[in-house]
Amino acid sequence: KLLTTQLQNQDPTAPTDTNQLTQQIATLSQVEQQINTNANLQKLISLFNTSTLNSVVGYIGKQVETEGDKGVLQNSKASFVYNLEKDAGSVDIQILDYSGKVVLSASGTKVAGRNEVLWDGKDGGGNQLPDATYTLKVVAKDTSGAEIKVKTSTVGVVTSVDSKDGTTTVSLGDVSVALDKIISVRQAVI
Repeated sequence: KLLTTQLQNQDPTAPTDTNQLTQQIATLSQVEQQINTNANLQKLISLFNTSTLNSVVGYIGKQVETEGDKGVLQNSKASFVYNLEKDAGSVDIQILDYSGKVVLSASGTKVAGRNEVLWDGKDGGGNQLPDATYTLKVVAKDTSGAEIKVKTSTVGVVTSVDSKDGTTTVSLGDVSVALDKIISVRQAVI
């Protein structure tokens, strides 16, 4: 339409140069192809996002682990994970509620590598706490009393899968985790 309008409105005593007209046609053709390519890419992205969402739905009901220090108490069961850089002489574990109050203090396993804490949701007095998100704090020391580096992970059972603005997340109760941050997926044991 643009080219036809230009031809209709050109000065008949000084018509557009043939080479210039050919270049304009080629440029307009390239722009049209780019617009079509962009539209097709948008369709592919939409299909990919739908495919990703469909495949992640299988995570619902599975236990996932991701970087973090949260544990989700679900049905009075929670799992926390911590990794020790090396064997420890002592490992002190604290589980804190949403306000930062310590609800349980205990000793943990001292083996280098991955260690899992299974918790029944009872505080230090034996009272059952409500299902919610709790925080794990771990202090590990070697036999000489020097602190050992500890890395914690968030663990929970996937309750829903969401996709917004091209980002897929899974929900572990109140905790939302980006799909690319998940370290492992297992059969739910908690």
